[in-house]
Amino acid sequence: MLETVNDVCISAACGRTLPLRVAHCPFCGARQVAQAPVLEKTVAPPQPRMPPPVPVAQPTPAPQPVPTVSAPQPAPPPPPPSPAAPAKAPPAKPAARGSVPPPRPPVRLRTWIAAAVVLTGIWFFNKPADKPASVAEQVEAATALAAQCDLDGARSALAVLKSAKAPAAQMKRLQASITKSAAACDKQQQRAQAWLALQGSVNQALDAGKPELAATRLAIYVKRWGDDPDTLELDARVKVAQASVQLDAADACLAKGDRVCLENSLIAAERYKRPELAARTQTLRTALSQLLERSLLDAAPVQGQ
Repeated sequence: MLETVNDVCISAACGRTLPLRVAHCPFCGARQVAQAPVLEKTVAPPQPRMPPPVPVAQPTPAPQPVPTVSAPQPAPPPPPPSPAAPAKAPPAKPAARGSVPPPRPPVRLRTWIAAAVVLTGIWFFNKPADKPASVAEQVEAATALAAQCDLDGARSALAVLKSAKAPAAQMKRLQASITKSAAACDKQQQRAQAWLALQGSVNQALDAGKPELAATRLAIYVKRWGDDPDTLELDARVKVAQASVQLDAADACLAKGDRVCLENSLIAAERYKRPELAARTQTLRTALSQLLERSLLDAAPVQGQ
């Protein structure tokens, strides 16, 4: 129990100001500790200790005779207040049974299979682009373009390879292919232009009824540029026209009854071997046989005389 110490003597007869906090007044010897009422023990929170006030010096009154009294021993300082014990944390409440999640069922095999199928589809849909072609593949592609007379595309590929610093052997090979194809493509272009001119001139000669002139122009073209399916088809048309002219002449000979003229015209028409005119040729051949029989019958009486 702490004792309260006064700053002024509690004795009514003395009442002097004490320079220090003491248990007994140095002037009158009166005990300065008053009996405090007994209170219930309460644990108060520790208060911050304030520094003691500095006493103000007052004028000292005239000294008075002090009775000789043996100074009592000072009371021992009170023990420091013990720190308040920390409050115990309340015990944790056990978790309720309903808050625990139920165990998850295991993943089935068909779920894994479905996931694999989905991932495979996504990979095929978003798969990365093909790796860039190698130098050899680019050279082959450019060579194919040159062979197809796409010289601009082949030259563009060559420029790309040069900028990429491709091997000199590959670029030399591609340059040779472009040069060779350029000559062949130039010849092919000239042939195409000559073919267009030939078609116009041959059609003009056939329309004018001059198949021999058309045949001559076609022969000149074939001698320079060679045969191909187009020239063979045009040659068939020209030969049909030539054979038709001979059959027309055979019809004229038949109308005149000239057996020799008819036979010569049929031989000339059959020389072209055109199946388109086979029926007409057979008809004229039958007419020639009948004309020959009549000639023989007409000559028989004269031989009998």
